[in-house]
Amino acid sequence: MPEKGMIRASLPFALMLALAACGSGTDAPSDKREQSAAQVPESRLADAKVVVDSNGLAVRKGGAREAPRFGTPRGEVDALLTVAFGDQPQKSSNAECGIGPADFSQSGPLQIAYQDGKFVGWFLGEGEGVVTGDGIRPGAPMAALRDERPVQIIADSTLEGEFQYESADYGMITGFFSGSPTEGKITGLASGMTCFFR
Repeated sequence: MPEKGMIRASLPFALMLALAACGSGTDAPSDKREQSAAQVPESRLADAKVVVDSNGLAVRKGGAREAPRFGTPRGEVDALLTVAFGDQPQKSSNAECGIGPADFSQSGPLQIAYQDGKFVGWFLGEGEGVVTGDGIRPGAPMAALRDERPVQIIADSTLEGEFQYESADYGMITGFFSGSPTEGKITGLASGMTCFFR
């Protein structure tokens, strides 16, 4: 697993995430994206400081919404984390990641991964203030996710409880659960490049 190291969201915030998902590898029409995002109950996003999706994250900054995608320079992403959480993120690095040497910024339950100074992935553990554009966060029951999104358990993974699901922005988010696939709970979520040891 990775090493340890708004601002209020609204329904339009989730809608912006779905529409901003450039490079997700799909050609789904924008009206389908809007419909998918509109199905997320606003209450799931109400306390979010940061909303993550399969291609990056989004933070409210003043009256504007900033949504850095993977590839954004570290300085820009870390500045937004500081706005969202009120403190500069904790910084660390790991020279032995499977993806190669990587740097990290940790804010609350959210860990951002960087390579060559660019945003390449995120890992979300249990905690407050961060949620996916689907309204999912670690601690939620697997049954709730399976009722709403297509979930695939990765049976041959060397990491216990690994799964992936198609997100509202038509990308893939990786996750981990404890317990059974039907009655267990989500313990972590991730997208992009991560520092998992397989």
